[in-house]
Amino acid sequence: MATKQMMVPATWGIRSSFHSLIALLVAFLVIASIYVTHNSGVLVEDRTSKSKSSGDFQSRCNLFSGKWVFDNKSYPLYKEKECTFMSDQLACEKFGRKDLNYQNWRWQPHQCDLPRFNATVLLERLRNKRLMFVGDSLNRGQWVSMVCLVDSVIPPGLQSMHQHRNGSLHVFKAIEYNATIEFYWAPLLVESNSDDPVYHRVDDRTVRVQGIEKHARHWTDADILVFNTYLWWRRAQMTVLWGSFERPDGIYKRVEMPRVYEMALKTWSDWLEIKIHVCFRAVEWGGDGGQNCYNETEPIFKEGYRGEASCPEIMRVVEKTLDDLRTRGLNVQMINITQLSDYRKEGHPSIYRKQWEPLKEEQVSKPSSYADCIHWCLPGVPDEFEMQNLALNLLLDACRNHVRKYVRVEGGEVGMYVLIVDFEHKNFKFTGFSCLSRRFHIYVHEEDPSNQGPNHQQHATTVTYVKPNLGTHSNFAPVLLDRFSRCNSTSEYSGKRIRWGDSKVERGRRKSLESCDVFAGKWVFDSESYPLYNESDCPYMSDQLACHKHGRSDLGYQHWRWQPHDCNLKSVVGCALKHENEDPRVLDLLIACSLLIRWNVTEMWEKLRGKRLMFVGDSLNRGQWISMVCLLQSVIPADKRSMSPNAPLTIFRAEEYNATIEFLWAPLLVDSNSDDPVNHRLDERIMRPDSVLKHSSKWEHADILVFNSYLWWRQGPVKLLWSAEENGACEELDGLGAMELAMGAWADWVASKVDPQKKRVFFATMSPTHLWSREWEPGSNGNCYGEKMPIDWEGYWGSGSDMPTMRMVEKVLGRLGSKVSVLNITQLSEYRKDGHPSIYRKFWETLSPEQLSNPKSYSDCIHWCLPGVPDVWNELLFHLL
Repeated sequence: MATKQMMVPATWGIRSSFHSLIALLVAFLVIASIYVTHNSGVLVEDRTSKSKSSGDFQSRCNLFSGKWVFDNKSYPLYKEKECTFMSDQLACEKFGRKDLNYQNWRWQPHQCDLPRFNATVLLERLRNKRLMFVGDSLNRGQWVSMVCLVDSVIPPGLQSMHQHRNGSLHVFKAIEYNATIEFYWAPLLVESNSDDPVYHRVDDRTVRVQGIEKHARHWTDADILVFNTYLWWRRAQMTVLWGSFERPDGIYKRVEMPRVYEMALKTWSDWLEIKIHVCFRAVEWGGDGGQNCYNETEPIFKEGYRGEASCPEIMRVVEKTLDDLRTRGLNVQMINITQLSDYRKEGHPSIYRKQWEPLKEEQVSKPSSYADCIHWCLPGVPDEFEMQNLALNLLLDACRNHVRKYVRVEGGEVGMYVLIVDFEHKNFKFTGFSCLSRRFHIYVHEEDPSNQGPNHQQHATTVTYVKPNLGTHSNFAPVLLDRFSRCNSTSEYSGKRIRWGDSKVERGRRKSLESCDVFAGKWVFDSESYPLYNESDCPYMSDQLACHKHGRSDLGYQHWRWQPHDCNLKSVVGCALKHENEDPRVLDLLIACSLLIRWNVTEMWEKLRGKRLMFVGDSLNRGQWISMVCLLQSVIPADKRSMSPNAPLTIFRAEEYNATIEFLWAPLLVDSNSDDPVNHRLDERIMRPDSVLKHSSKWEHADILVFNSYLWWRQGPVKLLWSAEENGACEELDGLGAMELAMGAWADWVASKVDPQKKRVFFATMSPTHLWSREWEPGSNGNCYGEKMPIDWEGYWGSGSDMPTMRMVEKVLGRLGSKVSVLNITQLSEYRKDGHPSIYRKFWETLSPEQLSNPKSYSDCIHWCLPGVPDVWNELLFHLL
């Protein structure tokens, strides 16, 4: 038989110095959102016979305009001493408070009545579900209130309380209902050095603003989530960590608090945007000017009373966060329920609570100096949930309409309503109401006809083929992967294959109109024509690629020109000179003319007029995109060009030409948990091998597409999460095998969607690395560090170019025929061991003394300096265009 376990008192306490906060309406929003997920059952006990639709109430009743009414018949909703799990921090009566009227106040809207809370109905709605509060001690008070509200209707032997993760997670379980009401300690929501539920009072509070996964993995599977955060941000400055608490190479920086708060909420809102569709509501409250709550025994009766304004910087941060969520497509609604909580100055514990530290003589002589005017007595204000019941119905219609579009699958309703988010600060609390749904993908089980041959009968095996997801069916949309996604289990690769292709695809490569192979040639030093631009003249240069800026003094790498063996690259503007003989002087003059005017920026813009040129892939393709922008931006007046902020899709726009040069971060081409352009360094790489839907929705309308993918497949095994898999069961496959599946899904999009007469598609072959100098200089033990000249060894291949991968890519591209052109950059780039940043770039993590003493240990031999090799890739692209 389950037994009750009391909370460890030490886990309750933080003390703080700002005036009244309230954890008032969130819990009832939780309750109401649970109620409305079911169509049957009695919701509440009505005090009035009047029954109105939510629309009627919305039009004639403002639930948040009203007054507090003394009601000692209906309130409190439970007795303090009867709640087994009451916190000593909130038990005001136990610690000497004699005036108990604070327990008897009910909120009464001016124009309507509200129904009464029913604990049994709530538990029915919680059956088989997890309700979790996430945040600080204020949200913990909300959780205690919720537990006390339902505690009385559950027999002692059918309830339990447990702690997990050293007290970070508290779980109250109603055994009969298989339901839990949980609290998870995460006072800053993101990772910090204050995450210990007991020992969290630190002088230097450090926040890892981009890290939320440590906490999120504990709350992701909850059915109903209530968040809060603000109290712990009340400092002028905080230390921000870029890196990991477990590693010594993190970067620490002191930052003004509002900016840190903004960065943390950005991380949290990214998680929110990725995981749910929400409607928001806001709660505001204030304190009483120069006084505090000590000795207050009644509410404020002056209607319209407002306390002191909150920190405007924080308000702007929160408002901006909500605005950003709106712009990212979240259905945001704001319901302001500020005023009602401002009235309840008497509802705080004041001096009537357990003090975790001995009081000083000066404090005892002046009770107001240690009065707790932050938390709330229980029973009391946090129990006043009923005012929100009808407000929830006002939000329901939009969510119901949203869900009905896709929740009916095979006759079963799979949509659900979930309360998802609440964060609070001095004057705002935001609570979200979410409509979630599952969507489905279809497996096609059949044999691949292409495997049938003369010996098919004797060697036939049944293989499961999966048709890639192109979003052509309404129920064909799996849950998107993101950096918070995790595998619930991992098994060996099952052998599923990608079925792709189009019977109309023309076999064979696009035929060249000329006999010259522009990818076979040599590098020629040309200090007159190259570089095609100066590093310092490009305002869009990346610090990762700006080698001269970061200390590289040998600039010879900028002066190499690619010269095909049997021809010259196309000149944008031809030279008018002609010759009838083989006079070397005339030939030299002709070639010099061609080289000096070969790259005509205006001509290139004319080719792009009215078009979208988009690069899609990883950081190497991003380098080629930056190269293209730097090559072309100089002729565009500053007020006629723009660059969008860094995002999955970043856009350079030339207004005069109505043209864009864009980059889409999609390192694996298919959907994955590494698709965040900033936070993509993950221990577990997960991808959907049968879906490019998330990315293709952004690239499908571009006129010229340049794809690449290679580097990210060389970092160990990859987890496969097929679109039809709903339980998080992954399979594991080596990088080459996983890349082949991804290439199949990408190729299916090309085969199905691309008309070569209207859209040009290029695929850039792998960009080689130069990690082992012994491959070009036997007996040496270095890498690209210190290299100043190309490899003068025609036909050289190093281990940085993987032959099996190249053969696989060639096979896939060969099946696509004229729908795709190959930008074959591999061999020519193999020669350029001198072209990498090496140590001459910005590094995002602090280098250790050991690294600094051994430069080759941290040399970047993967990316390319600019100006440099990627400029030639773009010359080749222009040649093919």
